[in-house]
Amino acid sequence: MSGYKFRGEDVSNLIKYRDIEIQKCISCNSKKFKEFSNSKFFPSVKCCNCGLIWMQPSFSEKGLQKYYSDYIGRRRVNNKEKMEQRQEQYKIDIEFIQRHVSEGLMLDIGCSGGFFLNGFSEKFEKHGIEIDQNAVDFANKNFDNLSGKVSCTNLEDYNTNLNFDLITMRGVIEHVTDPEREIKKVSQLLNKGGVFGIAATPNSNAVCVDIFRDKWTLFHPIQHLWHFSPETLSMICERYSLQLIASDFPYLGTPYENVYEDIKIVSESINRKEKGEELEVSPAFFGNMMSLIFKKI
Repeated sequence: MSGYKFRGEDVSNLIKYRDIEIQKCISCNSKKFKEFSNSKFFPSVKCCNCGLIWMQPSFSEKGLQKYYSDYIGRRRVNNKEKMEQRQEQYKIDIEFIQRHVSEGLMLDIGCSGGFFLNGFSEKFEKHGIEIDQNAVDFANKNFDNLSGKVSCTNLEDYNTNLNFDLITMRGVIEHVTDPEREIKKVSQLLNKGGVFGIAATPNSNAVCVDIFRDKWTLFHPIQHLWHFSPETLSMICERYSLQLIASDFPYLGTPYENVYEDIKIVSESINRKEKGEELEVSPAFFGNMMSLIFKKI
């Protein structure tokens, strides 16, 4: 297979790594699921019980490592306008998290080049882990308060004697092959009463999911192996003494907000869908993204 593109990105060399069959829902353990997307190369299914959506078959760890080996090179670091938007959104996400914890030891998992981690209050002693060595080098070199505190490792292999008051994942949990394994390790690393902040992850309860399905802008089965809702993530977190205490669905007031235009596009898309016409990729919209705060009890 060659020359296969998903939304403009050539992913031909990844198809062979799509070889892990998920036998049951990781949130509710149901073995009943139905087709969500019938994409020829990257199909997805939806749990009939809780609504969790996942890529089926999914990526192996080797495939995931291959895809993210130069992730920072494909991100928007060198696009000034996009980076400014992202930095503005970081401030919104950080402000939400810091309402619930304001100081202490923190760890950002999947910290990329360190931009999000660096934005937290100086009252935190900041640590980060990331699997892309180029991103790790960038973070350690460009942010003085992160120098030597960002490690190239995945969470499973992360060895530390530290316990944290805050652990964050921004746009990460949907990317990993085994979310429950990650959440279990997070709980082990958190102090009692500590906060686990999940920011900027797609919300599978969003209205656009049912309207657009695989044309939902956040439906990206190569990057997003899982699509959670607050309920489906809570099901896993509660097994490891992590209780949901706050949620946010940022859209209004974000750099991606374009209310009237977005409502117009969604409305027109509903009409087109009723006529059986092909839809374009959905816009940013109310409820698409979610940020969740869990507390270790």
